[in-house]
Amino acid sequence: MSQDAQPQFVMVPVPAEQVTKVYAFLTELAAVGAASPVVSPAPTGEATLGEDGKLPVVEWTVEDFRRLMIEPLGSVQVVARVLDVLAEQPDTKVGYTALASHLGMEKKNLQGNLAAFTRAVHRHYGRRNWPMTWVEALTDEPGPKVEFFYTMSAAVAKRWLKAREEH
Repeated sequence: MSQDAQPQFVMVPVPAEQVTKVYAFLTELAAVGAASPVVSPAPTGEATLGEDGKLPVVEWTVEDFRRLMIEPLGSVQVVARVLDVLAEQPDTKVGYTALASHLGMEKKNLQGNLAAFTRAVHRHYGRRNWPMTWVEALTDEPGPKVEFFYTMSAAVAKRWLKAREEH
């Protein structure tokens, strides 16, 4: 498609439980361009599944964060901005609505980026855990009475900020 051409949209029915994954996939496509291959840093080591058949929980290192910062996927870069916000206030719960607002994003777009980040963490970092935690809790925000709150521990924030300084 030329730069002057307007995109054409097609309505595609998607099962409700798969919408977040579709948003994540579209976010990845938009980040690298439909004609470009997805290129990501290789994992530092082969991930082995635990006895439970799941990827391991692995502590995020400064080196992991350096790799994350150069990841070309737009979804990973959005999460890097989330990590910047959380690192400014370690051990503090930050609501999903507040994060989306701070990043200037629609909540559904943030949701798609977070879903894509999960896939990147699994595929490129060989682990199942994010560098932040989340809980579902009651909120005073308009709309749903419950939302997710994200937190970065002080130890992880220190490693993130060290990697940011060196970047």
